[in-house]
Amino acid sequence: MTPLNIQKMAIAFGLLAFGFLAIGSVLMGSRVITAAIRGGLGALVFGGLVWGFASLFLQEDEDASIKDMNMEDDDPDKGNQLDQTA
Repeated sequence: MTPLNIQKMAIAFGLLAFGFLAIGSVLMGSRVITAAIRGGLGALVFGGLVWGFASLFLQEDEDASIKDMNMEDDDPDKGNQLDQTA
């Protein structure tokens, strides 16, 4: 997953948290400014958590695709299992 996708996911979760907290606070009797502050802090917290965990767990290693590949041309096992069926 690219860093841009992780940032988009964090922004989406942050906006969702803001909307949920702000609208829910106003509906439960809070003042608008208090609801906006609560929603903003919720967006920062939940967006930051998603951004941190997603970048920690979903980012691929740069060498992961070539780490296990055998790059030698004189490999005796090269092409051995091409005609076998599962």
